[in-house]
Amino acid sequence: TADIFFVYALTMADIERRSHSRIPYLVVTGYLGDHRFPLLRDASGRVRQRLQSHGAQRILAFTDENSQDDERWHTGHGVEREAYAFLLERVLEEPWLGLVLKPKTPSTLRRRLGPVAERLAQAEATGRCFLFEEGSIQGSFPPAAAALAADLMIHGHLNAGTAGLEAALAGVPTLLLDPFGWSVSPLYRLGERVVFTQWESLWRACREHWRRPGGIPGFGDWSPMLEELDPFRDGRAAERMGTYLQWLLEGFRAGLDR
Repeated sequence: TADIFFVYALTMADIERRSHSRIPYLVVTGYLGDHRFPLLRDASGRVRQRLQSHGAQRILAFTDENSQDDERWHTGHGVEREAYAFLLERVLEEPWLGLVLKPKTPSTLRRRLGPVAERLAQAEATGRCFLFEEGSIQGSFPPAAAALAADLMIHGHLNAGTAGLEAALAGVPTLLLDPFGWSVSPLYRLGERVVFTQWESLWRACREHWRRPGGIPGFGDWSPMLEELDPFRDGRAAERMGTYLQWLLEGFRAGLDR
């Protein structure tokens, strides 16, 4: 029923066309959450300092895509339990590692984690694990809040990559974990230094990156694709949408037709 769809980039407009969308106007604005990045830096910095005060020397951030009880309609809890269990075990094993968690739906996370919730509590007790838990339906904080507190961001899905995109646009090296083998995703073009299919290989790469002086070249680097994902990258995407809407309202007030 929409007449206008605001999209990040021409790439998204092309997806709509190939999906036989009936929306007649697709307006490219850039990523609509990009104005938030400078507003989040202080709060993210406080989270980082908190973890560092308990011994964290390297900090990972992780964001998920939620799960549901009925696996017919969404990924089941097993996928999220595996992801959280792996990362929480690393925190409990490595006294130098910090972890920032930004679940998509934090209000149900502990229930959905089942037995893994106990490991979450143990990791939090170290002082090196922080959970963005505010939010009744979805989280009150965007993915960039977690990413900006970390050295590396991990997004745990490839069939929905918006959280990873936001972290990359915020300037944080960002890795993608694809547990489903969604190899048709164009994000696979970012290469083996960004996209991983197994937690163990991702973790080995992180350790190698931190061991090397200067790190692994191109590790977590989305710059080869950012131009096609957001052609502006200037923090003014929401301003563009607001300006466009203002032009429409002015036109209607002036008696112009659609």
